[in-house]
Amino acid sequence: MKDAEKFINGNHFHEQIRRVYFGRYEWAVNKKREDMAKVVYDPAHENLAYDDARRGKGKDYAVWIFSEEEGLRENLFESDFELMIDATLEPNAAIGLHHHHSTEEIYYVLDGAIEMVTVDGNGREHSQKLMAGDAHFVARGQWHYGIAGADGARFIAVAMRPGK
Repeated sequence: MKDAEKFINGNHFHEQIRRVYFGRYEWAVNKKREDMAKVVYDPAHENLAYDDARRGKGKDYAVWIFSEEEGLRENLFESDFELMIDATLEPNAAIGLHHHHSTEEIYYVLDGAIEMVTVDGNGREHSQKLMAGDAHFVARGQWHYGIAGADGARFIAVAMRPGK
């Protein structure tokens, strides 16, 4: 997948391109993979406060499926949906520790393995190794980070803004 498709640098994507779909929208919304934004983060959610896995490392190849995230809105959804991404972490890559101020998020593991660490507001950590078919949830107000296994990890990430 990564070799056959061209991925855009994450900073360039968020600062200049700011578009998740390059095809046409019609009244019946169907998207083609070739027209979805393909973005590489190196690393994903880098956290400069740390020098370990919480900092983030390696590449995360993300295909943006849908987005109502600020700055990347498609204006398709009436719900509190935020985003859906198909992410592939290279072997031993890590998503840096980051806080979910206003969103909830689900990872559904499709392939490989990922160790997810969830941190609550008191600094208490819970770590769990997840395999294909497993899922991870982080609530609004929690922190989390993840470390891919030796063969990498592929997952779908879905984020929502909790209702009022």
